[in-house]
Amino acid sequence: MKLKKTALPYLLRLATACLFFVAVCLTFSGFQDFDLSVKSQIFPAFDRKTFAVVGMLLLFTVLFGRFYCSVVCPFGILQDIIAFISRRKSKPDTNRFKLRYAIAGFAFASLGVGCVFIFALLDPYSNFGRIVAFFKNPHYLIGGGVFLLILFLTVWKKRVFCTSVCPVGTILGLCAKISPLKMRLSDKCVKCGKCVSVCPSGCINPAEKTLDNERCVRCLKCTAVCPVQAVGFKKKEVTPQKTDLSRRGFLTGTFTTAAAVGAGVVFANHINAEETDSQTLRPICPPGASTPQEFAAKCTNCQLCVSVCKGKVLRPRTKDYATVHLEYGKEYCLYDCHACCDVCPTGALTTLSLEEKQKRRIAMAQFFKDKCVGCGSCARKCPRGAVEIKEIDGKRKAVLSAQYCIGCGACVAACPLPEKAVRVVPIVMQSTASKSRKGE
Repeated sequence: MKLKKTALPYLLRLATACLFFVAVCLTFSGFQDFDLSVKSQIFPAFDRKTFAVVGMLLLFTVLFGRFYCSVVCPFGILQDIIAFISRRKSKPDTNRFKLRYAIAGFAFASLGVGCVFIFALLDPYSNFGRIVAFFKNPHYLIGGGVFLLILFLTVWKKRVFCTSVCPVGTILGLCAKISPLKMRLSDKCVKCGKCVSVCPSGCINPAEKTLDNERCVRCLKCTAVCPVQAVGFKKKEVTPQKTDLSRRGFLTGTFTTAAAVGAGVVFANHINAEETDSQTLRPICPPGASTPQEFAAKCTNCQLCVSVCKGKVLRPRTKDYATVHLEYGKEYCLYDCHACCDVCPTGALTTLSLEEKQKRRIAMAQFFKDKCVGCGSCARKCPRGAVEIKEIDGKRKAVLSAQYCIGCGACVAACPLPEKAVRVVPIVMQSTASKSRKGE
């Protein structure tokens, strides 16, 4: 893309997007100083009930358009990176308004009746997290599938996910549609088509001198390549614009959305009933969760907690476990780490200080005396002194003082036996353990 002297706004947008994208990637790499970049994502902020953040983002979109999609959203920026690398020229995209309204109606209806799972499948931030988790752990096939899908869609039609699928983008598009400060084409337009060739949303029509602000993601590439400065922000339309939807189209879109809302409610209730009646195992949830049910209702499986876990004990959702969970073996929950509950953007995990986390009982150890050989490895490894070696019937055995145990799994990792003499079992609700026997 050949830039003009008027490309400064585009370059500023690009630099800001790069900074934001790097901050999100650093957060997923464990640098918690940058976690504001993920807590400012719309759906996590909504789920966390930080409505001030949601309100500011929506208000900014009403005033200036969908800059969120090109600056703040890491999934959107990732699509720009893929499109830049591929350099494949695609034909201008069409306005699939019925598709995006149907998907948004279905997703928000399911969210409204308490089924986060369906919305989280389409949430751009959560999908970005799944991709990051895949690159850190190639065995996470869900993330690999999401990456291949978005790779195909981006090479095919650039930002088609943002303009035709993403429910967050649909809401932002409706906000941008009522913006008093829209991007428009002026009478200076010479219909050269340069703006169309770089537009990732397919929202510009030079023949009719129209620009669809509902689909425009404010990448500002058009302003950078226009040879006559005919495109930009204008308060009043210079030329009459045709409405995007005819009366029939409006009625069709309304009916489609209403039908999707009804389907979303029915489907979400069905999913909720299945999850209630399912035979999935009770998970050991990360520190800061209350109950598995409450955690599942808020967790979007964005994998941020999995990415920052220093103990490498957190695992993504599987067919056996409906949420992110802990799996013990060689790994265990580190006593001096509380990264997972400190970075959770949705409020599924309560923020805990290190001292609070060290007393947070997330599970309970269970010893098998018939297997224990009394080596003492578990007692030495336990950070809270919950395990002692005592003589029982003339044999040395590990004995647990349950009031001190927090279920961190250090004892499981320490047990040298091929068939472990200890396991960690899930509990119904997390609680606070007694003060450590070691006096901490």
